Amino acid sequence: MPKILAALYLLLMVAAGWRLFAMSWSRALKIAAAAALVIPIPMLFLLPALMQPDRPFADLLRGIGIALMLGGAASLLGGMAGAWLKARRA
Repeated sequence: MPKILAALYLLLMVAAGWRLFAMSWSRALKIAAAAALVIPIPMLFLLPALMQPDRPFADLLRGIGIALMLGGAASLLGGMAGAWLKARRA
């Protein structure tokens, strides 16, 4: 189940990146929206690990949170790149 949820999160980030590129917003607003989309789920893992670093498995939670944040950002940028390439061909 956790693998399915992580895969779903990454797929949703690809779709969000694709849709975000298609919006006619300013670049600063797109960057703010991208950060607001990527950050919440990894923070569910990072905050407990950062608030109580001496607890068991804090390093594992920190690693999962960082991996989700980097993976989400890469997936979002991948979706934006895919939409950009499709718009460039048309």
